[in-house]
Parts: sequence; C-alpha cells; structure tokens
Amino acid sequence: MGDVMTKHRWAVGAVAMVIIAACGGAREPEAVPATTPPATPAPTAAPEPAATQAEPAAEPAATEAPPAEPAATEAPAPTEPAAPAGPTFGDMPWPCGPAAEANADDGSETGVTAESVTIGAGDDAGFAGSPGLSHEMTDAVKALVAECNELGGIHGRQINLNYYDAKLFEAAAAMQSACDADNFFLVGQGWAFDSTQEEIRLACNMPSVPGYSVSAAFAHGQDVYVGVPNPSDETPTIHLKQLAELFPEETKAVGAFVANFAATIEPRDKLLAVADQYGWSFVSTDIVYNPTGEADWTPFVKQLSEAGTKLLSWTGTCLPNLQQFAQTAKANGLDVPIVADANHYTEQCAAANTDGALDKMYVRLAYVPFEEASEAKAVQDYLDLMAKHGGDVALLGMQAGSSFLLWATAAAECGATLTRACVLENLKNTHEWTAGGMHASADPGGNHPPECSALFKLEGTTYVRVAPTEPASYECGDDGVAVVANIPALDAALLDENRISQQFTA
Repeated sequence: MGDVMTKHRWAVGAVAMVIIAACGGAREPEAVPATTPPATPAPTAAPEPAATQAEPAAEPAATEAPPAEPAATEAPAPTEPAAPAGPTFGDMPWPCGPAAEANADDGSETGVTAESVTIGAGDDAGFAGSPGLSHEMTDAVKALVAECNELGGIHGRQINLNYYDAKLFEAAAAMQSACDADNFFLVGQGWAFDSTQEEIRLACNMPSVPGYSVSAAFAHGQDVYVGVPNPSDETPTIHLKQLAELFPEETKAVGAFVANFAATIEPRDKLLAVADQYGWSFVSTDIVYNPTGEADWTPFVKQLSEAGTKLLSWTGTCLPNLQQFAQTAKANGLDVPIVADANHYTEQCAAANTDGALDKMYVRLAYVPFEEASEAKAVQDYLDLMAKHGGDVALLGMQAGSSFLLWATAAAECGATLTRACVLENLKNTHEWTAGGMHASADPGGNHPPECSALFKLEGTTYVRVAPTEPASYECGDDGVAVVANIPALDAALLDENRISQQFTA
C-alpha cells in the first residue's frame, strides 16, 4: 500500500480487518503454476547413552553368599516423534498428493470429477474506496492451491479456483455468482459484509471454510467452519488477565472507544459482557466515532478524560484513525495504554509510528508473528510460499491459509470418493487445529476460538513480545475463553441448541 491514504480508504478497510479480533460474476477457473514441495527435515536421532566399565566383583568373605542383586536395567532413551512422511507444512503433512487408488467420482457431486475439484475464493479488493482491500487472503489461497496441485492435488484431483470480488458492498452478488458456478466449497474467502450473503448461501447449500467471519449469522452458519473461529457467543480472554496484571489500577477505569459500525460494535459488546470477570471496570462505554474518520479528535479526548479513562479499549483501524486519535490524546494529556485487536498488527501501522504516539498500544495475537518465523516452521513456510508464487504477506493471508489447509485436510481424508457430506463430517470432527503451528490450537469442529494467545506492544516501529516472553509461545488457561450472552448481534442470530444460526432459515 502507498504511504498516503485517504481517510475514507483506510477507515472502510477496517471493516475486513477488525474481526480478527472481522460482486462480480464468476470467472473461469484460474491456471496455477507448478511448484516444488518443501524439503522435510530429517528427524534427529536420540543420543546414545555413555558406555560404562563394570568393576570386577570382590570375592565374598563369608561362606554363604548373599542374595544376588537384580541386574540393573537402563531405561530406553526418549525418542522424538517420527517426522511425517513426505513434504510438510509446518509440523503437519501436506494434505495434497496423488491418488492412492483410482478415484470413483462419477460427476454427480457439485464441483467434483475424478480429475478435478473446483472451489471459490474471494475478497473485497474491488472496492473503489480502498483498492486491493483484503487481497492478501486470495494471494494466500492461490499460492496454496499452486503448491497443492504440484504435489498431486486432492487425492489426485487438480484444484480449479474461481475468484469472487465482493467489492465490500456486493457480497450478495458475489455469493450468487459462486452458487451459479457450482463450486464444491468456498475456501479462504473474506467478505466484510458477510451477513448480506448468508440468505443466498443457505438457499444454494454452499458450504464454506472462510478465512474469517464477521456477522453472528455467518459465524454460526450451517456448514461453516473456520480455521480460527470467531463465534459471537464466546470470546478469548487471556489478554484480559495479562493486562489486568500489567495494569491493575488502569483496568479498573477503562474507556471503550469504537467506530460506529456493526462489525466494530460487536467486539466491544463482547468485551463488556465478560471483562468484569477479570477485574475490569468501565468508566465509559458509549462513545463512538465516524468510521470514515474525524476532522478533530479533541472532543473525544475530552470526553474520555472527563470520564476518568486510565486505559483505552479501541476497536477500529490503526491508520489513520488510531494514530490521529493517539497523537491528539497525548497532546491533550491523555497518555494511557491502548488495547487493540489483531488487525493492528500490520507492517504499515508499525512503520507509521515514527513519532511514538502508538508506543503504548497493546495487541493480542493467536498467531505466531512474522518476526518469529525462525521459531515456527509453518510461518516460515507461508512466507516462503508467498515469495515463491507471488503475492503480498499479511496476517489475513495466514488466516486464509489456515482455512485452506483445514479444508484440504478434510477433503483428502475422503479418499477416492469426494463429497460435500464427507468433507463436512471431517470438518465437524476436527477439534484441534494449528495449521501446522501457524497459530494457537483452535476447535473448528466445535466453533470454539483458541484458549491461548500472546500479548505484544508497539515500541517505535517494532512489535515487542510482552507475555509470555518465549518466542513462538502462548499463555493458556482453562478459562481462556469466556461465554458471551445477551448482546444484540447474538440475539439477532437466533442460535438453536447446536449454536447454529436460524436468522435466515425458512
């Protein structure tokens, strides 16, 4: 992205990003280049125990020999788990490869033949107010499809990829195009206004493994599984405990400041519903700003200051809104810690902090950051694939990549007969998922977010790990996820006893 952005472009771009925390017609399937599988490191052999020399036995002094001591036995040296056979992504085997037996598909399953499987992906890149919005998601899916096809495809089936641009406000049209094109699944897509496509998706029975979900209706949708789920009835809480330990007084006087938009209001409502369990108290909860930006942030600084804010919970975008607010706040004496979500972990945000206005910004991550790729093979594999096949790197790309690998793993397990029912059943039964180590373990099958996360702080133009301090690690807890109830978005979703939304069902 260029250095100079209009307020409108950056603010609307927030819609697709805040949920990490979140159309055109069908095209012909895209050709994907051949690739070379990554090398698999050889397992390290356990060290041999040191040999010992036995001393000669002394002659017994007594005429009756004492009972013989049992022979000492040495416990076997622990061995490392066997490395997966074949190419790997992180610590997981690639789910792609040639067919072990002839495929039995007869063409009756939507989007599947014995030689190919057709999926759809998409983003909001065509939005005129922010060209390229969330395109990193499609970049990641394209790279993974290319690598998967080179390795042999899904049990020998080559993947054809259709692309759908929702252009931010045209998600319904994008979904209709995806339905009309008879895709097997939608995989790794991210449409900020996903609630507007949900009724159409359900009508054409289109299963989805998106890179992210925004609305409660889609996050709890029938046949929807996400690599890192974002349900509306649960929310991660490890960072709330971490921040309460770092700022015991400040977390008793929190001001919530949020863009006046549904996709940002819901995360605030989830926070308000659970934060008191971790010692947080709020002095202000109803101050909102224009998501397209404000000409003057001073009145908001004054409101938050007069309320007694000692720690700010911010939901929106880093640039330009948070940076401008933080600059105004410091100039007017409100220099407090700011807590933001994962969409504030971006290269652009860090590079813009040359004046230090964002030096007190804290960010929660469930993914291993790019700075620690040397400690996490999966993150390095993602970076290497993007360099190899082309495309831009972003946290959104890892999100889309995790969901693609989740889908591919579930599809490969179906073997010679690939059906939606089989893939959905495998997804439903997937309850531990890290995408080879890209992120903390989540439960896609149960629609539960990770119970572990790490806390980072922006210092100058660098993100610095705060807790836990060991690279590529997370803090976890039995209460790392809290139940959310009685918020407007959740009430509107009309969840049934299985936590499936009935909002758009007949």
